[in-house]
Amino acid sequence: MKKTKIIFLILFLGFFYPFHSFSEIIKQKKTTDENSNFNVFLDYSSGINFTVRKEIPEETRFSENYLNLEVKGRVNDKISYHFTKKFLKKREMENYDMLDLAYLKYKWNDKLYFLFGKQPFSFGSMEYANAYSSYEHAYRYPRVFKKNRNDNNYYVGFSFIYHPIKDHELQFQVVNEMKTEDGNMSQDINYPMGYSLNWNWNMNPNDDYHYHHHHNHNHDNDDKIIKNRWSYSIFQDNEKKKYWKLLALGSQLNLNPVTIEADYILSDEDREKNRDITNLLRRLWNRDYYDVPSVKYGSYLVKLKYNFLPKWNLIAKGVYERGISKKRMNNNILEENKWFQQIYTYYGGIEFLPIIKNEDISFFISYKNYRVNYSSDLFKKENKNDHFLILGLNYRVKMI
Repeated sequence: MKKTKIIFLILFLGFFYPFHSFSEIIKQKKTTDENSNFNVFLDYSSGINFTVRKEIPEETRFSENYLNLEVKGRVNDKISYHFTKKFLKKREMENYDMLDLAYLKYKWNDKLYFLFGKQPFSFGSMEYANAYSSYEHAYRYPRVFKKNRNDNNYYVGFSFIYHPIKDHELQFQVVNEMKTEDGNMSQDINYPMGYSLNWNWNMNPNDDYHYHHHHNHNHDNDDKIIKNRWSYSIFQDNEKKKYWKLLALGSQLNLNPVTIEADYILSDEDREKNRDITNLLRRLWNRDYYDVPSVKYGSYLVKLKYNFLPKWNLIAKGVYERGISKKRMNNNILEENKWFQQIYTYYGGIEFLPIIKNEDISFFISYKNYRVNYSSDLFKKENKNDHFLILGLNYRVKMI
């Protein structure tokens, strides 16, 4: 444990040395409250995974799905910090994405804040708000926020955060989106910029809203609360006059013991972001094909959580996504304003929290059915009807 503490102190000092001295940090880390000046947390999710693809069972295996090391706290009354090293299991792969988060938050006054550093996109929706919690891993829909295969959702930039009235937050964010590697294609803009406007608000006068609930595990104990996370974002692509536009609208209704979340997300892409259809065209039609389709994805998500016993939650979730081609391409393989892909995803699960009013540990069993249908005859052999079953464990530990 001493070695772990020393490692975290070195990492912390290396990043924040200009703002605070070593002796002051040692004094501040004596407190143990989560809102104190120095805190270190470990989030972990693992499970036993059963998979069936094309009606053929695959091998059962143990897996580590999520590991997150987090340092956060306050330097003084004006400056707070957040540093994270996150390891996420890559979909259908044995290795991990390592994602970093490192930003400072400066309090100008009680209503205005500034955020500087490597930070997540300021997207709306409840789906994205839950994306930073290991507790939502089994029910996360990975295709919601389209991004390039080698990208992550953390970029360098700054944000203005303004609280005009209680329980309302406006955020304007400017970030530098990373360069995209895409074969031999030329790139006009190596480091395009992205802009997001976010409005977060709720209707419970007794609930204080805080920016970036990265570990907002559950709020089922809140009484009769409505939460909304809405945003509009626009990002310059690597090619001039090409953009990625994203509208994300999400709301949560809590009628204890039932919580309902609903999201609508529209991703308008002048050049397909995640390159799934692009890679299908290269693999099935022409391996020398380097153009990128212009597409639009609409996603609808509904999630229900029912606390049917004090320590038990029942979870059900459904997602419908449709991809539409914005223009005709490749001898009508993609037709203008016609759908080319429909995805249906169904989730169901039971969660057990052994300690009431403490969600730092949970056991769960979850089921997922993932169906993909293509309209083009060329793609139809890629249709999917996969089943996933996970027996898992989530926990969050305060290390310091």
